[in-house]
Amino acid sequence: MLEIGFIGCGLIARSHANRLKDVNGAKVTHVFDIDSNRVEKFAALFGATVSASAEEVIARSDAVYVTTWTSAHPALVEQCCAAGKPVFCEKPLGVDLATAQEMTDMVESAGVVNQVGLVLRHSPSYRWLQHNAQSGQHGTPMSLIFRDDQYIPVQGMYASTWRGDKALAGAGTLLEHSIHDLDLIEWTLGDIVQVSAMTNNAHGIDGIEDQASVMLIAESGAHAVLSSTWHDIMSRPSLRSVELLCREAAFMVQGDWLGPVTEHMSGGASMSYDGDQLKGMLADVDEKSLNPDADFVAAILGGYAAAPGFAVALRAHVLADAAYTSASEGGSPQMV
Repeated sequence: MLEIGFIGCGLIARSHANRLKDVNGAKVTHVFDIDSNRVEKFAALFGATVSASAEEVIARSDAVYVTTWTSAHPALVEQCCAAGKPVFCEKPLGVDLATAQEMTDMVESAGVVNQVGLVLRHSPSYRWLQHNAQSGQHGTPMSLIFRDDQYIPVQGMYASTWRGDKALAGAGTLLEHSIHDLDLIEWTLGDIVQVSAMTNNAHGIDGIEDQASVMLIAESGAHAVLSSTWHDIMSRPSLRSVELLCREAAFMVQGDWLGPVTEHMSGGASMSYDGDQLKGMLADVDEKSLNPDADFVAAILGGYAAAPGFAVALRAHVLADAAYTSASEGGSPQMV
């Protein structure tokens, strides 16, 4: 039985621990959080033991999840590497590109199995979109329009305020939330070579942008436009809408996981699918698991590299850094 430790027991940690319940050969056993009430509830929910410190979790666990606020990630990942423990780190890796690079160097030097919480790469919706963009069956991908919005995550189900503190989060909606989107855009369209962006701060929280508009150009010539917004509409906790236009087909994705996905073909045919139908279609072209946490465990037990790893996440940080640089210069294009 692989004993899994958690450092940080908030909303995202619960999501990962719930998925680990479905994984044979692994169990959440040791947990720590600076909030004693939160860690006690987490431990009771998953049948784990509360540890006295993060160091104790690392020492007693076979693998460790780092699910704290962002600025705490580097030191904890470093401790996992020093102990030779496989590590799953939530996104973003760090508060800036330089830190993300240092963390990637750490895990590669230590040779530990490593994975990052870019969980939307496991989503049937986005995997189907990526497959169709890269298959060549629908002509060249031309444009991708990506809208991402949620209520500002210092309230509601998040039950924490750290995402409103630049020292803890590093930045706002583009880094903390849309690091997912930047990763998905490049995964779908191929290598991004140019980025330009503008940001805004309607909430007035220092260093925490709540609006970002990003233009990305792929090496293939395809264009992507990302709109990322944190608002105060409590009925919208996290919503994405994505439209991919190829020369001979259009795809619309609503919903982060099981669609619906709508297709329109050049010959006039159209269809929409979701849920089990979408999973069945994906199974014909993609054998990847739907459970990122099961994949992490399988990589540890199988002795192979987990995916997506730190190196993949680092590339998303490169794109985010270029976007912030562009915004600081009034939207000037940045080559990446």
